[in-house]
Amino acid sequence: MRKLFVVGLMILALLAAGCSKAPAEAALKVADEAIANVKPEAEKYVPEQFNALTAAAADARAKFDAKDYKGALTAAQALPAQADEVMKAAAAKKEELMKQWADMQGSLPAMVQSLTEKIGGLAAMKKLPKGVDAAMVETAKTSLADVTAGWTAASDAFTAGDITGAIAKAGDVKTKAEQLSTMLEAVPAPAPAK
Repeated sequence: MRKLFVVGLMILALLAAGCSKAPAEAALKVADEAIANVKPEAEKYVPEQFNALTAAAADARAKFDAKDYKGALTAAQALPAQADEVMKAAAAKKEELMKQWADMQGSLPAMVQSLTEKIGGLAAMKKLPKGVDAAMVETAKTSLADVTAGWTAASDAFTAGDITGAIAKAGDVKTKAEQLSTMLEAVPAPAPAK
């Protein structure tokens, strides 16, 4: 009789485990879909948060594999909401980066154009102003070429969808353009023609 009771308890435990396996499996599937949906944007804009999300999913999967179906179900059920939070963070980061890009796009081309005109004017002079020599003009031309190429690379990166890369490149362009501008500020204005 006691043996029958123990066997009955074992069967009951197996049935209970089998009954909780299906909901846990379904919850993991829903969680995997939610994570797959946020992956492209989240990996690009908030990789740390996305890594934390995938780690939580791996933990839920490990509980399932260890036959802790209740723990797996609880962990998996929280993942879609976490995925939504990660997606919101990614959208906010993307918006912030787009604003930075818009600011740079609004100011850098005008700065580059102004430098181009100033260096072009210096290069066209027959007699350079006092304190300016041909080597300085050539250095300025080379720096301007770097600035122009950098801005083109930043614009290309933005067009290709690499907003983070575009902003980094544009930041380099801004630094170089400001250095060139500072160098040219030291150049005295040409004397008015008589």
